[in-house]
Amino acid sequence: MPQYYYLVASLPMPRSDEPPPMSSPAFLELCRQQASARDSAMLARVSLADPAARPGDPRAWRDYAAWETALRGELAEARAQRLERDAEPFRRPAPFFAGLAAVAREALAAVDPREGEIFLDRRRWARLDEIEAGTGFDAGRLAVYRLKLQLLERRQLWQPAAGREAFRGVFARLLEGAAAGNGAPPQLDMEI
Repeated sequence: MPQYYYLVASLPMPRSDEPPPMSSPAFLELCRQQASARDSAMLARVSLADPAARPGDPRAWRDYAAWETALRGELAEARAQRLERDAEPFRRPAPFFAGLAAVAREALAAVDPREGEIFLDRRRWARLDEIEAGTGFDAGRLAVYRLKLQLLERRQLWQPAAGREAFRGVFARLLEGAAAGNGAPPQLDMEI
């Protein structure tokens, strides 16, 4: 496995409580220039949205993808229990990780969905830190970096003020429809 001493050492350190130190496209371009074509292609596939590691991918990425898949399974299970439904259609095969069921329950017990997501992202960051400790200056370390960038970029997309405004608009239309009393449900534009 190639070692990327200069590339890894030159990357600005991501911090969980700060904006991303660089964009994902800028990171991928650096990797395209300095890493092997195989590793660059793998890094382009690394995704929080679709944790689908392949055989032959770095162990760090495979380990995180398995953990994330297991976490999502526990979240599906906890949500299904709340709704008195079967979670099986929503689960994907994943190994068992001790404590993830409690993590899922705690996230779903949060005061609001945003707080639950913040809690989950803190756990994701901590897991990435654990995995990163076992890497060198290799593609696994670069995969962890990519995932951390994605977490930070995702957090930047959250716009609480815009979300509140969209909610107020939807709620106002519901009230208008109820006040009209025509019996027909109001038409809602849910694009936010």
